[in-house]
Amino acid sequence: MAKDIKPEIFTTNRIRASEMYQDAKNYLSSKYQQASQVFSPASAFGQILQVVFDLGKLIMYYVEDSLVELNIYTATRDTSIRSLARLAGHNAVRSIAATGTIRLAYNGATTEMYGNTVIIPNYSVIIDDTSGFSYTITAETEEIRIDLTGKTVVEVKVTQGIIDNQEFTGIGTDLQSFTVAAKRGSLIDQFFVKVYVNSVEWTHFDSLYDMGFKTEGVLIKTGDNGNVDITFGNTFFGKIPPAGSTIRVEYLVSAGNSGNISEGTPTQFAFSDPAYDINGGEVDPNEVLNISVAKPIIFGSDPEPINLTRILAPRTSRSYVLVNADSYVYFLQKFNMFSVIDAFSTFDDDDVTDDNVIYLFLIPDVNKRKPANSDYFTTPINLFSLSEYEKEKVYDYIEESGQKIMGTEIKILDPIIKRYVLNVNITAYEGYSKDTIRQMIISRCSEYFLTNRRRDRIPKSDLVAIIETVEGVDSVNLWFLSEENEAFKTDPANVNKPDIGIDSFGDVINVRGDYALIRGGWKDRNGLVYNDTIDTGKPGSVNIAFGKDTPKSLNMNLHRQNIDVLKNS
Repeated sequence: MAKDIKPEIFTTNRIRASEMYQDAKNYLSSKYQQASQVFSPASAFGQILQVVFDLGKLIMYYVEDSLVELNIYTATRDTSIRSLARLAGHNAVRSIAATGTIRLAYNGATTEMYGNTVIIPNYSVIIDDTSGFSYTITAETEEIRIDLTGKTVVEVKVTQGIIDNQEFTGIGTDLQSFTVAAKRGSLIDQFFVKVYVNSVEWTHFDSLYDMGFKTEGVLIKTGDNGNVDITFGNTFFGKIPPAGSTIRVEYLVSAGNSGNISEGTPTQFAFSDPAYDINGGEVDPNEVLNISVAKPIIFGSDPEPINLTRILAPRTSRSYVLVNADSYVYFLQKFNMFSVIDAFSTFDDDDVTDDNVIYLFLIPDVNKRKPANSDYFTTPINLFSLSEYEKEKVYDYIEESGQKIMGTEIKILDPIIKRYVLNVNITAYEGYSKDTIRQMIISRCSEYFLTNRRRDRIPKSDLVAIIETVEGVDSVNLWFLSEENEAFKTDPANVNKPDIGIDSFGDVINVRGDYALIRGGWKDRNGLVYNDTIDTGKPGSVNIAFGKDTPKSLNMNLHRQNIDVLKNS
């Protein structure tokens, strides 16, 4: 019977799954002389064929899914991206707790306590009743002593969040690993994770090969779900915790970006933990101490977004050393605090005195700093640059990372703010409110500028494309005016010279060190003053003018449908 079977059931010109299924069905139906009414999924051969066909589709699905998920640029699941990033050596950044300094001042009140000294243990917790967030005192000493005589004032460092811990038991095998899972909705801090084995703190290393023979070290990495994975050594690289040993992991749970307290933000702090007198008796510190912010509690950030992980992982340096400009960009990007990061050196100039200097150009993420009721055009300009205190914190992060190469000097540059105004001409469809269109244009332009990460230019075409999406807009024309260029063109001798800050396409051009802002507060070559506002009654940062309305018609609707099809194809 085997001789009667056709060697070729399928043909190369019919390779679709449905076609191959139909060919197999036709062959079996013909071979066993069963009509389609009899040869159905309910029959024995029909059922077998259907099962084989479905299994084949599942196999192809899993093959395709594997190919997609094994490429970090095409992977769709967060766990796949994070796993591939770990294989590349990239340790995704968890949340970073805001840090700052508070001032503890004796308020002059009397209390029944032994002596005149209040002792506040390190890691005591205070709560801001305004926001409801907790802040932990993280001093460099085990306790803070405050003398309640005169006008005593003490400044201490605080970190947003509270300290939690979990315990595990060593099993005495090579490369023991444990996962520290925080409670649902909690964020484990990137830096404050300490591992103790039998009450002895073990050192944190970035790589297994950095640990020496029986070194008391541990690897601390971000897990696939934002948890913390800790891994111990194998004797040759790091010590193995003995079987039965107690492994305690202390970690800080923070609120990330939400825990920031910028300068001028109202606060109402109160201790949630007791203090003590010199005899060990409990004292309520809220009765004798006033708490205020000495230095802003800032630089808290949320966990690294998955899209940023996808970008950063292929750029990971296995050396874990800040050796050149690219490594500094990678290092700072992970903190999710800046909208623009540029690092460069000056090897190509004739000055050899600064060849060991890495210059950093940093623009903070204004979305995380601006008042809730502000947009791009009303946010104070000083929020687009780092304060001296914030620069010091960046320097501290770099130094404390232990990755800075010896002999390298870091210098953070202040951005040179260049002001521009945006003029927009609109042709709208009849029947639409001009005020609504205007507000939508301002809102979408504000969102664009707040999320813009381009360092080199602001393309005019970006804004045209964004404004065209506003309902009621038919046609758009826009152009930029530069404060620097208008001042330059005030001199008649410069009128025919190339524009400054704007190229032949009308795009805003940023040279290194410049930062373009759409802001008024200056006048053009003709003496017209542009105010630093977006009011409709006078020239300002954004000026929107409407031409003659476009009447609606059937042909116009069909035309817009065709345009939408072309845009989406």
